[in-house]
Amino acid sequence: MRRWLLVCLAAAYLAGVWLDGVGSTLPSSILPRSANYFLQVSALFPYAAVASIDYRAEGWVCADGANGANGKWEELDTRPYFPLDADNKENRFQRVMHFYRDNRPTMHALEAYLMNAHDAGLHDDGIPRNVPIAGVRFSSLRIPLPQPGEPLTRSERKPLSEYPESERQLFYHTRRSKLDARCAGEHDGTSEESD
Repeated sequence: MRRWLLVCLAAAYLAGVWLDGVGSTLPSSILPRSANYFLQVSALFPYAAVASIDYRAEGWVCADGANGANGKWEELDTRPYFPLDADNKENRFQRVMHFYRDNRPTMHALEAYLMNAHDAGLHDDGIPRNVPIAGVRFSSLRIPLPQPGEPLTRSERKPLSEYPESERQLFYHTRRSKLDARCAGEHDGTSEESD
């Protein structure tokens, strides 16, 4: 009798896990929340990742220091400004981008921080220290993962220019009007006009 009770309980549990995994709401509608919690294991990771995500920054370098119209975007290496775990995806810049990329006040503050840090000239960030930047843009790289069975290489940081446009996704940039104003010498240290 006891054995049959355990078999029935195990079968009911496996049926509940399977129902939850296929998207049925039956277990959550008839079980208390505490019991339903233990059935939701199959839905923890329903989709496999297809790409590795890396976040990058670029700074707007004014042409001749006075004309924003002819300036250009140059990659800004953020690692010197976020030294904790600088060479891996757990550094603070990557975390901010992952969790707050849709939060405009955070992006404005990050823009101001990077511009001021670069202008202070304390670190080598890929843009000459004596060249001020008028704004930033942030992108995410969607680097495809190899197919099962293909060799997996450890994450490496290559220059942004080595990635095709199809793997880049721009999500924040300083407005053109603000870039032009800053390049013309109206840099006020704020970034509330950014997109």
